[in-house]
Formats: sequence, structure tokens, C-alpha cells
Amino acid sequence: MHQPNEHDIYSLIGFTLTYIQSVERNIKFCTTFVLQGDTELTWERLQHIEGQERKKALGYFLGKVKERAQLFPAFEELLSEFLQKRNDFVHNQNKIPGWNLSTEDGALVARKFVVLLLRQAHMVNEIFATLVTKWQVQANIDAPTTPDLQAYLEEFENRYGAYIDTFFSAQET
Repeated sequence: MHQPNEHDIYSLIGFTLTYIQSVERNIKFCTTFVLQGDTELTWERLQHIEGQERKKALGYFLGKVKERAQLFPAFEELLSEFLQKRNDFVHNQNKIPGWNLSTEDGALVARKFVVLLLRQAHMVNEIFATLVTKWQVQANIDAPTTPDLQAYLEEFENRYGAYIDTFFSAQET
């Protein structure tokens, strides 16, 4: 993964926006495949889901996660804060107190905000990636990988693997 130029706020903003989009794709993958509803997945069903969800926002997918799994309170709080910061970053930068890319102080505020958002996005992404790898093992799916990717995923497993069942437990019926 390429790192943004920390001193160029526009580089940092672009990198963060691109990274957030990958986090959103990972969460969407989890709602479609890992935290499935009761409906059997067929090719037709997947095409239907894709059509319905094409323009859905991150909040929609996080809502689906909450419908399908009981979330650990601290993890649910992280997801809520991430969603709020992501929405402010993407849609409402003018509402972020002190954000002003025309001044040095405002750019510092923006940099701090974006770095915090990027850290949250990375943590959320690691947790969902760990959920996916646990699901692959459970479903006996042998996904193609590279040594670098395998090492990267093992870092997530070491960090979050023991907690995945706590973060995402079965919904009580």
C-alpha cells in the first residue's frame, strides 16, 4: 500500500477517500456473503442484490451488519463514529469545526481529522478482513493468495482473530 504524503493535505485527502472506498467494498462483501440473511445465494439472487444495492450508502450496509449480528458495544461505537466521520469528510467538510484548507491552522485541523478517520477506517477494515478470513476457513473456501497477502492477513488474524466471535455474535431470536 502506498502511503500519502503527510505534508500535502490534498494527497492525504485523496488517499483517505480511496481507502475508505475499499473499506466500504469489504463491508458490502461481508453483508452479501459472510453475514448472509436466510435466503440461499444463487447467481440470480446475487445479481438482484447487486442491482438493489448499487447506489446504497455505507450506513445501509452497516445497518445490515447490525441486523444480522449482535455487535460488541465498543465495536458498534467504533462503526458509528467511523460512519459519522466518513460522512462529514465526504459530504460535510464545512461542518467540521476548524476545517479550512486555505489557512495553515485549518489545514492542520483537516490533517488531524483525516488521520483519525484513516486510522479508524484501517481498524474497521482489519476487523472485517479478519471476519472474511475466518468465514473462508469455516466455509472451506481456498481463496487464491500471495505470500505478501497471506502475511498481511495473518497480522489481522493475530490482532483480531480471537475477538471476532465477540465482535460479531449471533443475533438473539
